[in-house]
Amino acid sequence: MTIFVISLLFVTYTYLGYPLLLAAFAKGAKGGARKASAPAPAPTPVCVVIPAYNEGSVIAAKIRQVLQSAYPADLLRVIVVSDGSTDDTLTEARRVADKRVEVIDGGVRRGKMATLNFAMSLVREPIVILTDAGEMLDDHTIARLVARFADPRLGAVSGELALVSLHSAFSRTLGAYWRYERWIRALEGDCGSVVGATGPIYALRRALYRPLPPDTILDDLAIPLEIITQGYRVGYERQALAFEKATQKSEHEFARKRRTLAGNCQALVRYRRLLLPGSPIAWQLWSHKVFRLLVPYALVGVFAGGMLLPGPWTVVVTGGQLVFYGIALAGCVRRPQHTWLSVPYTFCVLNWAAVAGSYLYLTGRLNVRWEKVK
Repeated sequence: MTIFVISLLFVTYTYLGYPLLLAAFAKGAKGGARKASAPAPAPTPVCVVIPAYNEGSVIAAKIRQVLQSAYPADLLRVIVVSDGSTDDTLTEARRVADKRVEVIDGGVRRGKMATLNFAMSLVREPIVILTDAGEMLDDHTIARLVARFADPRLGAVSGELALVSLHSAFSRTLGAYWRYERWIRALEGDCGSVVGATGPIYALRRALYRPLPPDTILDDLAIPLEIITQGYRVGYERQALAFEKATQKSEHEFARKRRTLAGNCQALVRYRRLLLPGSPIAWQLWSHKVFRLLVPYALVGVFAGGMLLPGPWTVVVTGGQLVFYGIALAGCVRRPQHTWLSVPYTFCVLNWAAVAGSYLYLTGRLNVRWEKVK
């Protein structure tokens, strides 16, 4: 009974209790950080940095889309750094004939973090936008991110990722899960700081950037945490949109999520001081990052404890779990065609990725060079 109750409470708090508490605190803060911000400042020079590896099919369109953003043209510059691309990324990027664009061959492939460190050494503008080549931006995304820096307490601002092309049941379930994640991140921003940023689109003050170890896996987590250690907040801008095609196949999402969660382990170890009492984001880090990694083990406790419950509760609780996991197992054999049937399967895929990601980190099998997962 004790094992069952503690494990169930742990899972319930992680997925439901934490966001509900955030929502209560955000409401109590009377609008959170956004309403506390100062009026929008005059437009300021901005540099958009795009690290790229084998993005020849999309890089030109991405550059043109950035240049056509609703932001003063004379205040916008773009730096594209190819990280050892073996396709026509450099050729296609250089086809965009615009003096505001600088295309650099980064030489041998070193990984995203090393590429970003190099690119940031070339930036002279006070505000930097970091974005990936494969995700298109809303026309007003840059302006909306920059406007948030009117608040001097903000050192970085995360944009919001919108998933499109939700064609399969798995991708639709993934889309629902991502909307849940976006809700949590927005609440965290209202309550103080977002725990990490949205990788395809976020901004920071150039003066706060510190070169990070080249083996860093998640720049969108490590850079915001580094900024928080300097006493600044990381905000969240719901209207600064980047659009990405949803992963259609579960094996691709598993590979992506496994690497992401391995990167979470790496960042938590390196910034473990932020987990200590007194840290401005200790509660968020424990609840959003650490506990998510531990949920799979709590689920084992729920199942094992449920089998030892007294009387008919054993049949009800254990039977319900067997049905849930049975549907998930069936999804491994034949992908579910209906969204509701995909929920158990997607839930198990994501939690198994947490186990696999932890193993990947603990065994030192992380590969610093990122691969595209489509």
